[in-house]
Amino acid sequence: MINYHVRSRDLITVINEVKAGRLILDAYFQRELVWREAHKQDFIKTLLMGLPCPQIFVSKGTIDVEQMQTTSCVVDGQQRLNAISGFIEGAFKVDGRSYQELTGDEKSAFLKYELATIELDVDNNDPMVKEIFQRLNRTANSLTSIEKLASQYAPSEFMLVASHLADELANDDPDEETRFRVDPKIDPAFFAWAAANPAKDFSALLQDAGVFRSHELSRKVHIMYVLNLMSTYLNGFFNRNERSREFLDEYADEFPEKEEIVAVFGRVAQLWRGLQIAPGDYWSNKANFFTLVTGLAYAIRGGVEIEVDKLSQRLRAFALDVPAEYRFAAAEAVNNTKQRELRHAFVWALITDRRG
Repeated sequence: MINYHVRSRDLITVINEVKAGRLILDAYFQRELVWREAHKQDFIKTLLMGLPCPQIFVSKGTIDVEQMQTTSCVVDGQQRLNAISGFIEGAFKVDGRSYQELTGDEKSAFLKYELATIELDVDNNDPMVKEIFQRLNRTANSLTSIEKLASQYAPSEFMLVASHLADELANDDPDEETRFRVDPKIDPAFFAWAAANPAKDFSALLQDAGVFRSHELSRKVHIMYVLNLMSTYLNGFFNRNERSREFLDEYADEFPEKEEIVAVFGRVAQLWRGLQIAPGDYWSNKANFFTLVTGLAYAIRGGVEIEVDKLSQRLRAFALDVPAEYRFAAAEAVNNTKQRELRHAFVWALITDRRG
């Protein structure tokens, strides 16, 4: 059983601890910031009205005996504290007024607002912190499936390679201010490997092709997508996310094909640039992007010679007159095995110029 203490702390004290680096908002187990401005405004309005808000959970923290201070991590409440900081810094207004436009009395009342805080008697790096975080987020605004997987399988080498390709790999930075942003279970040797095997070409492609919207990126949807691309390259087509979940366990300790995967997908990104496919193009939606990327990866692995200019012409012609069978497979049940295989057959014919 974990001991905890319930206390009330005024808002100004909590925010000053965040600014001083004594309270970490973006620890390794946290999700990306997903609140939109409307959510932030509504929350700040609650505080300005003096109404109660949910409790903030923080880990007990680690004592630095030299500096004589404790550094704690926010376990639940990251979005709320980020909204408070943003409002104070002038990032958005509430009911047409910024923090600076409040009266002196309003500012004073806002800064004196009492935040209910639960301090957990557990170290920041204790695995139980991640468990508590996941359980607290089983709500209406809960973690997505991939956010849960990304947290649960963070040390899995298969997940780490996917995060590397998606440019979501935390930096192994020994700086005091960033040390709680790296999961302590991750082998530091992996960061050295990642530095020696950069994946910037492919991660840039994911960002630039227009496949994912900003809120999807913040909820780590693209990591699940990359996991499925990797799994398809290794094992052929499958239904939805099934094989990816198996690989997360199978390659938890070591993923022998990691260098091949990064190299091949880097080459795919280079070919994509040569094809001159613009963001928002027919081939840039999720189903078609998945199909073309896997097709190109298979071609690279098989030593298929690709004439980029000619393939570009064939892809443009295909997009102008899409066969009904492919159109259906790219619009309905797109993540089922049958639809993935059907789309691949069409695209493979385009890549190899073996159209019927």
